[in-house]
Amino acid sequence: MAYIQGQVRIARESKGLTQADLGSRIGQPQSAVSRIERGGDLRVSTLLEMARVLEMEPMLIPKHLVPAVQALVGHATDRVPALEVNIPLVGGVPEDAEDSE
Repeated sequence: MAYIQGQVRIARESKGLTQADLGSRIGQPQSAVSRIERGGDLRVSTLLEMARVLEMEPMLIPKHLVPAVQALVGHATDRVPALEVNIPLVGGVPEDAEDSE
């Protein structure tokens, strides 16, 4: 779960929003955003609201498809070299996923 919360912080910062800005847009105090970004409990409803504001799409990806999704995301960012695009995968690589190397 800490990966998701870290990605929220990265997305917030890339949009130039402060914790207070994000909090006001989702109806939460700055302290709640800070707590979430530090790894505190995160309700699904709050995650969905944060994703909406940050223009992200939370998804559940089957573990065996994570490498393919990461490759597609990497390929998509390679096609836009003029932009510094950071497309985080919400959820990231599962801790128990097998290494393909």
